[in-house]
Amino acid sequence: STEKMPTSLIHALALTKRAAAKVNEDLGLLSEEKASAIRQAADEVLAGQHDDEFPLAIWQTGSGTQSNMNMNEVLANRASELLGGVRGMERKVHPNDDVNKSQSSNDVFPTAMHVAALLALRKQLIPQLKTLTQTLSEKSRAFADIVKIGRTHLQDATPLTLGQEISGWVAMLEHNLKHIEYSLPHVAELALGGTAVGTGLNTHPEYARRVADELAVTS
Repeated sequence: STEKMPTSLIHALALTKRAAAKVNEDLGLLSEEKASAIRQAADEVLAGQHDDEFPLAIWQTGSGTQSNMNMNEVLANRASELLGGVRGMERKVHPNDDVNKSQSSNDVFPTAMHVAALLALRKQLIPQLKTLTQTLSEKSRAFADIVKIGRTHLQDATPLTLGQEISGWVAMLEHNLKHIEYSLPHVAELALGGTAVGTGLNTHPEYARRVADELAVTS
C-alpha cells in the first residue's frame, strides 16, 4: 500500500520514545550511555533524517505494534551506531529491552496518537481557524450594507445583507472552536504507563507521571 503512516505520527512516537528513555535513565532503569544514544537517535528522527526507514502502511493491527517495533528497531540500530557499534544482531542497544523499556504497543502507540493529534490541533488547526474567523469577521463588517436575497428550500426568501450571511459563518466557526478547545484536556490524557493490559505491570510507580511531565516540556 502507498498509504504510509503519517510522518506527524511517526515523529510523535519518536518524541514518546525519547521521553521514555529520559525517564528510564532518571529512574535508574537504563544506563546514561544507552539513554543518551536513544535520545540522540530520536532527535534525528524528529529532524526528518530517517523518514525513509518507516515504510509501513497504515493498514496494520489496531495496537500499532508494527510501527512501534519499526521505531524500536530504527532507534536501536542508530543508537548502537552512535555508541560505536553496528546494526543488527550484534548491536549494543536492544529494541525491546532498552528502547521499549517500560512500554507496550498497547500504551505507547495510543500515546503517540494523542500527542500527534494535540500538536496538530494546537499548532495547526486552532491557529488557522482563528485566522479564518478573523478574516470572515472583517468581511462581515465590510459587506454590512450589501443587500441580497436569502434562500431557503431551494427558492428565494427574504432579504438580508451579505455581512449578516457571513456573520453566520463566523458564529459557526467560533462555536466549533470552543468545542475543539474544550476537548484539548481530554486529548492530553495519555495511556502510557498502562503497558499491555492497563495494569502498569513492569513499570516503575513514578514512570507514567514522569513521562507525561517530560512530554509536556518537550512537545
